[in-house]
Amino acid sequence: MLYARMHEQGESLAEATEQLGLSVDDLRRAQDGLVRLGLLDTGTETTVDAVAALTRGLESSHRALDRLVEHHVRVASLAQNYLGFTRHANDDLRVEFYERERLAALNNRIDELADLAQLEVMTMHPAANWTPERLDTGDARIRRRRSRGVRERELHAQAMLANPMLRDRLRARREEGTQIRVAPVIPTRMLIYDRQVAVVQADPEDLERGAVLIRGRDVIRSLAALYEFCWTNASELVDVPRSADDAALTEQQRAVLRLLATGAKDDAIARSLGVSTRTVTRLVGELTAMLGAGSRFQAGVRAARLGWLD
Repeated sequence: MLYARMHEQGESLAEATEQLGLSVDDLRRAQDGLVRLGLLDTGTETTVDAVAALTRGLESSHRALDRLVEHHVRVASLAQNYLGFTRHANDDLRVEFYERERLAALNNRIDELADLAQLEVMTMHPAANWTPERLDTGDARIRRRRSRGVRERELHAQAMLANPMLRDRLRARREEGTQIRVAPVIPTRMLIYDRQVAVVQADPEDLERGAVLIRGRDVIRSLAALYEFCWTNASELVDVPRSADDAALTEQQRAVLRLLATGAKDDAIARSLGVSTRTVTRLVGELTAMLGAGSRFQAGVRAARLGWLD
């Protein structure tokens, strides 16, 4: 309400505060929230256009990908609560917010986008509770697009390869022509259609919270660049052998892998863990085979790359 009065009615911060009857505490909380979202210039006490704040926020993600999750929550809040107040809206930008209660409508929109895609669909998926029904729905959409020659790319969290159902389904999709890569960390769920429309998860911590559907060349260009960065640093599915076995690693195996990554020898590892050299030799052999590694050091490095040692 404070932002609306200042931005739409041209009131100063003091005038808007007086008209709303805000207490000192309420004003402080409102100011803190607007500053955090980039919607208030503290020096001039004037509002910042929401589209400008959104665009700046997205561009900053190129320089701070490790902060993308926190940043995305801020962007989603901008899209949900403030874009409607923009006085000089970019005609190319359209944002639709689908709350938890509108997930059925969101699925219908995703079906429509799947049918309209002509060139390329890029998706990224963090760890989630996949069901056969959800996978079947995704397969149906992919087949419809593939029949039109659409290029398919998928990024998945490596941890999900521990799910045999998903692992087998991804391998089947790869054999049918979908390009698939995996990474230790996927910041949020995102679907990009022909680099023109994107569906982004509203809350990285809760898939059922809803999603933001965004249209707009400039914003989608930034999201596509973020996707390409993640894609470049991800691993091919075939380069992550037996990664599903990560769930079965013991603490002793993890300790051995950490020491292998440093180049430690069997006797040094044995002394560090308080076990016999024969036990370490056996564990090293098992882990090297599990990882499909050609050497002890490569086993440690590959385990680190897969995120097994975090």
